[in-house]
Amino acid sequence: MTEVARIRRELLIDLDPDRAFELFTAHIGDWWPVAELSVFGEGASVAFDDGRIVETLGERSAEWGRVTGWEPGERVSFTWHPGAPAERASSVTVTFTGRKGGQTLVALEHSSWEVFEDPQAARREYENGWPKVLDRFERAAVRAVDPQADTWVALMHRP
Repeated sequence: MTEVARIRRELLIDLDPDRAFELFTAHIGDWWPVAELSVFGEGASVAFDDGRIVETLGERSAEWGRVTGWEPGERVSFTWHPGAPAERASSVTVTFTGRKGGQTLVALEHSSWEVFEDPQAARREYENGWPKVLDRFERAAVRAVDPQADTWVALMHRP
């Protein structure tokens, strides 16, 4: 079997590493696009909970993965199997590296494709999904710096 390349995505945000880590972990339910990318869809929530990533909707819950590394302000790693059994988990690591001016380089790496029946197809699917997720995370980081960043104001002009 040919090894399938990992996915690596990076973004630079205007938060320090500690705040970026907290936004990614403690506030994942505020920014994750559950309507589009989750097990239960619209109305569900997701959270890091007791060493796991769990999606809930009412009384139902689905484990997405288990935390395998937790270094606040630096790195979080977890197994990844939303909607699949834990035996079919791939691996995700997100690092938070401080840059000048209080910014943080956030790098996400997704690997271990061999757990999928069709590793190339799984990688292609996540290749399309992670940019949507990271876009939402980036927008949440912008709002964390400027809560009015997404506010639109409509003005009515009358003679």
